[in-house]
Amino acid sequence: MTPPMTPQQILAEIDHLRRELAAAADDLLSAAEQGLALTQAQPMDAEAMTASFHRILAACSFQDLADQRIDRLLTALTGRKAAPRPDAALLNGPAMAGETGLNQSAADALLAR
Repeated sequence: MTPPMTPQQILAEIDHLRRELAAAADDLLSAAEQGLALTQAQPMDAEAMTASFHRILAACSFQDLADQRIDRLLTALTGRKAAPRPDAALLNGPAMAGETGLNQSAADALLAR
């Protein structure tokens, strides 16, 4: 079990999370603006458009990670466990019945390619 977080650690985590959320929002806006500009090009560059959509999807996926970190901070502040998530079965990725799904090291290996 991990030791409880100090108030300074909690504040540092909140500040770090705030900066990461701002960066994700900036990336979303930038990718959306790029995608809009690409729709005006003749002929349209499908590969660049796909890359723009991938950036948008990656930035949107940060929301789930941020939510998990906020739950951890709320637990540290209040001492109460967060309510069970309705999508808890999906947190380890897709899996067949009886399997555990994709673990973090396997996901990291896929993204490192």
